[in-house]
Amino acid sequence: MAAYGGKHKDIDIEKVMALHLAGWPAGKIAWDMGAAEEAIEEILDQSRDKENEGPCSLQEVGTEPERYVLLKYSELQNIYEESARIGAREALKTFKQEWKKEYAGRADRRLRNTKLLLKNYHALKEHAERSVFGRTQMVESALDVLESMMNMYDDGVIIESIKRSATRTAIIVSHIETMFGLYAAYCDKSQNRDIERRRYGVVWDMYMADIPLPAKEVAKKYHMSKDTVYSDLKSAFERLTALIFGVDGLKA
Repeated sequence: MAAYGGKHKDIDIEKVMALHLAGWPAGKIAWDMGAAEEAIEEILDQSRDKENEGPCSLQEVGTEPERYVLLKYSELQNIYEESARIGAREALKTFKQEWKKEYAGRADRRLRNTKLLLKNYHALKEHAERSVFGRTQMVESALDVLESMMNMYDDGVIIESIKRSATRTAIIVSHIETMFGLYAAYCDKSQNRDIERRRYGVVWDMYMADIPLPAKEVAKKYHMSKDTVYSDLKSAFERLTALIFGVDGLKA
């Protein structure tokens, strides 16, 4: 037993300090050990004074002793499960944000590629008509050609990749013409038939006609401003993108 020196030499200091660290008040320690409360308080005071001595005391270095928390297994399991739920929720949120960004990017590229195909329609058609190939060569689908366009970002490279094969050129020209036919049918059945037919006429005259017209001439033909011509083109391009590339060609 480590006894305290001086007038409290019969008191077990180690036990006093152990009980104190366990949270016992001085009065309870004194009662348990059969000592005077004043003696216990004096021992604790002197112990605190010793802890504060020297240049590296806890107060001077600004640190705190480590603290430990005792948890039941069920409580710890609940913490793990809640952490997993939070992590999964945040991961899903991030995934949705990235997916929306990617989807919007693909929609933009499809709209751009629709404009590119219409702009080069006559060149592609002429190339297909001049090329010699048999129908048995047409093993690719329009979807294959269109999807390959989505992985390229240079307009010149995209057109050359199509023209490199007579089969691919014929496929894409046929697909454009077929989708224009569907667009005409859509306009005829639309509730806003006059407006939709006008939009069809605008995009046809500027891109598909044997002799394409500039915006200024189209504006005169339909008795409207050039701003309206470009507004009609925007609506027509969006509709044609949905037809040429599928329903997800439209922006979300």
